[in-house]
Amino acid sequence: ARVLAALILYLRGFDAKQFFCLDDYYDSDRPAYYRVFQGVDQKSLDLTAWLEYFVEGVKVSIAAVKESVVRLSSERLRKAKKGQIALTERQMKIVEFINQNGRITNRDVRDMFELSDEAVRKEITKLTKLGVLKGKGKGRAVYYVLV
Repeated sequence: ARVLAALILYLRGFDAKQFFCLDDYYDSDRPAYYRVFQGVDQKSLDLTAWLEYFVEGVKVSIAAVKESVVRLSSERLRKAKKGQIALTERQMKIVEFINQNGRITNRDVRDMFELSDEAVRKEITKLTKLGVLKGKGKGRAVYYVLV
């Protein structure tokens, strides 16, 4: 049932594995999982109880993700010397890129926004001075990660 549920979510465009793992919730109380699963009436195929249990698992899993995000965000804000940092839309896209890819290069920024090398350096320098990015490597091999 869990594999089928994961397949249905994936086929509908919900790749939940990137964000949370439903199996953790269901594995935490296997007897309850099997009790609800076996409680489906074979004649009427009424899945109401199982669907309610499944949705509760999604809710609990998403709440755990939210808690992690809030915790990580508050840790970052505490580290920031000036409190909350205001970023431009371009800077937010740079941060999103790093969140998705783990790092960013000057070339990545140049390609994303069709900027000159000088404009790229200015954007990276701003984010570095704000304490958002940290450079790694040297010369042409330099790349940036979130602090």
